[in-house]
Amino acid sequence: MALRKGIELENGIILNYHRIAAFNKITKVSNIIEINSYINENERQKEQLYQNLQMKHVSKDKLTIEEELQLERGINVLVETEYITIPYNQDMTIEQAYEYLKTIKKYQKAEDI
Repeated sequence: MALRKGIELENGIILNYHRIAAFNKITKVSNIIEINSYINENERQKEQLYQNLQMKHVSKDKLTIEEELQLERGINVLVETEYITIPYNQDMTIEQAYEYLKTIKKYQKAEDI
């Protein structure tokens, strides 16, 4: 799941794809939502493919020469990360966290994707 909404950064770059990268609960203190935002969904897919390649490497699977070169080169994906801290809710799910985001002015009128 992710959200689609054009959000312009101070430097003029427009981010259109937003996903919860992590959701943490600090018992009886707070919930923390980590949101990664990308220019578009293709940029997120580049990151995901690279992360899959990293996992393949870590699990000691055999890499092709092309995969080894890609790991060495890395990726160039613009990711804007934001952390939102909210009151503790032990029952909150990821889906509810997305619904919560859409109540914040920045993400209002965002489309589920």
